[in-house]
Amino acid sequence: QLRDPAVRARMLAGTQSDDIGMFRRLTSFAGYRIGNTYSAANEGLSGRLVSGIAAERGADPFDTLIDIALADDLRTVLWPSASDDDDAHWKIRAELWEDEDILLGGSDAGAHLDRMCGGTYPTQFLGDCVRGRQLMTIERAVHLMTDVPARLFGLRDRGRIEIGAFADLVLFDPTTVDAAPARLVNDLPGGSARLTADAIGVRRVIVNGVTTMVDGAPSGSLPGTMLRSGRDTTTVSTSAR
Repeated sequence: QLRDPAVRARMLAGTQSDDIGMFRRLTSFAGYRIGNTYSAANEGLSGRLVSGIAAERGADPFDTLIDIALADDLRTVLWPSASDDDDAHWKIRAELWEDEDILLGGSDAGAHLDRMCGGTYPTQFLGDCVRGRQLMTIERAVHLMTDVPARLFGLRDRGRIEIGAFADLVLFDPTTVDAAPARLVNDLPGGSARLTADAIGVRRVIVNGVTTMVDGAPSGSLPGTMLRSGRDTTTVSTSAR
């Protein structure tokens, strides 16, 4: 049915309906970036925008996106472009980050492992917002991603470098730190897929004083432990503002 021009026309018309609400931001088909592909017909398209591919083919962006997906038997990974990726919106974000009630972070708590890759937010933030857009200092960014959440959740002796604290450290190069593009791997139970992305510029990861990663390669040491409420935390008081 997806090969039928009439079906495509009805689908495209449906994207203009007032009923789609917040999902309208997903209808900018020319702005989709191609992720993983799975056919010879789509070789070389990964990382490219649909707009550029459509222009080369002299085709409509929506038709181009559908054709790409059909060539991969609907397995193509597609990344929509952000609708608020402009200076005005980034200015608002930078102002929000200075509010004491705002916690910097990004995660879907593992609910959509095959559709979202939120675990890269620290390296992406350092590479894009700090080094690239220069929206804050690197010291401020590290503080917001370490000490601030540790204090919020009451994690005892964690989140800062001081005598007596657990030696949980990440050593990175501020001139190169970033996240590689997300990719699908099939390593969950039953061979299920999940999205992951490699870190760039992270030289070493130390947990409880023991090196666990060096230049992206695991050392084999697993010194971490599950943190338990009460045993490893202090009660955080709340106050109305």
